[in-house]
This record gives sequence, C-alpha cells and structure tokens, in this order.
Amino acid sequence: MELPSVRRVRLTSRRDDDADVIRARLRVLLAEGRRSGWLPEDDPRDHDAPDEDRWGEEPEEDAGRDASGAPGDDLSDGLPPGLGRHRAPARTVRVDPGRRGSRALWAAGLLAALLLAGWTWLDRPAVEMAPPAPAPASASPPPADPPGGAAADVQPADAQPADAQLTVVVSVVGLVVRPGLVTLPQGSRVADAVAAAGGLLPEADPASVNLAAVVADGEQVAVGVPGAAPAAAPAGGAATAGPVDLNTATVADLDALPGIGPVLAQRIVDHRQSAGRFTSVEQLDDVPGIGPSIYADLADRVRV
Repeated sequence: MELPSVRRVRLTSRRDDDADVIRARLRVLLAEGRRSGWLPEDDPRDHDAPDEDRWGEEPEEDAGRDASGAPGDDLSDGLPPGLGRHRAPARTVRVDPGRRGSRALWAAGLLAALLLAGWTWLDRPAVEMAPPAPAPASASPPPADPPGGAAADVQPADAQPADAQLTVVVSVVGLVVRPGLVTLPQGSRVADAVAAAGGLLPEADPASVNLAAVVADGEQVAVGVPGAAPAAAPAGGAATAGPVDLNTATVADLDALPGIGPVLAQRIVDHRQSAGRFTSVEQLDDVPGIGPSIYADLADRVRV
C-alpha cells in the first residue's frame, strides 16, 4: 500500500509547484507591465517535455541584476527553467523622417498636386466658338405705286435719295433749249439752271428772270412765260391770295395746296411740260395720282 501514498505525495508536490509557477508568472507580468519591459514567455523547446523533466531542475541564479542591468532582485526568480523574456510590442510605432524627410514629403505632395492640376486642365472640354451670324440682307426695293390718291406718298423714279444733301433738282421751263429737270450742286443760281437746260432761246428776254437768284431743291424756273412767278421765291413762302394758276404755279406753290405733296406737285408740273398748258381745271384728272377726292379739294383753289 506504499504506492498510493507515493503517488498522492507526488501529485500534491506537483500542485504546489504549479501554484509557485503561476505566482511567479503573475509577479513577472505585473512588474514588466508597469515598466513596459520584458515579458516572460514559455520556451517552445520544452512544451513537449514531460512534467518531471520540465520542473525537475532548479533555475540557475542570475547574476543578481534587474532588467536595467543594475544589481537588485531578479524578477525571474522562482520561474521554471525554459522561461525567458521578450520585448512587449510597442503601443504605436511612429517614424520621425527628420527635417530632410519632411521636406521631401512636402515636395512629393506638391508635385502630385501640380500633376493632378495639369491633368485636370488638359482634360477639360474644348470650347468651340459659334460662327458669326450672317449679315442681314440689303433693304428690299420700294413697293410699287399704289392706285388712287395714295400715290402722292410714293417717291418718283427720278427723285433724289433722301440723304443726297449736296445736290438740288430744279425744273426749268419756258424759252430754253432743253426744258425739263436739271440736277445742280447745292447753292447754284438760276443762271446755272438755265445753262444746264441748254441756255435761252433767241426770242427769250433775259430780263424776264432773275439769273442771280439762288435756286432751291424742287423749285421751278420759268423763262419767258407770261405771268410766271419770280424764280427767286422761297420754297416755303406764304400761299398767294386767291386761286393758284396751274400754268404758272411752281412746285412750292402747288405743294402748299391741301392734299398735294411735293411728289404730286412735281407730277402736275411735269404734266404741264409734257402735255402743254392747262386749258381747264378738269385736266387735273389726267395727272397720275389725282383722284376724285383730291380733285374736289383743288377745284376751288386753282385756275387756268
């Protein structure tokens, strides 16, 4: 019956040894944790060894130095053989690149930003300019002459443009070589108008017209016509008292009548030059543009 006693003693001794080992490990772990030093770890070579071999030998005494190298209590006293110490892993690993490394990192970041900006600029969408709009078409030609009295508002084919301010158109009638319309520079006189019409006929009396008078645009110069109005009468002069003589009236005189504009007045003068003197007021119906309404307004204001 001695064998059971020996086994019981051996088991009790092993439990005591295990308790000592656990206390030693806890003591080392607590001490190493406070100063972040070395932590004990098992020797992997002894994991497969039997318990009797692992704990059979007493650990050799250290040189009496602590973890810092100074003499003192050895925290690994009482540990089973095969236990060692290792460096606890650091909490955070930080690398100090130094001043040159910092400059290099800044330069690399700046270069990357410049490359990104250049790539974005080159990859932008191209903007194409729209073609210029075509120029507007030139002004359309004037409309055809409307029938009736509305023709008084339409310019004749031989009328000067509105912006031609440097020339005047004068009607020369009577005893001249070529009666009709003449175009003269602005500021010309009656003598210039007569010369442009071919000059006076031999039977014409030069004293019957004032050759020194300045002509105006739309004025009529009557040479050798009995009862003709003075050639120098202004275009905007006052209307004569009483009816206007159709055979001696100028464009300005006819323009002063109601319903007669400068265009229609010029047509009356042209009709008188081409068809001869008026013999009756009713012949106004033969003038283009004079309708019944205009004739009714003129019947009491003109005479022959």
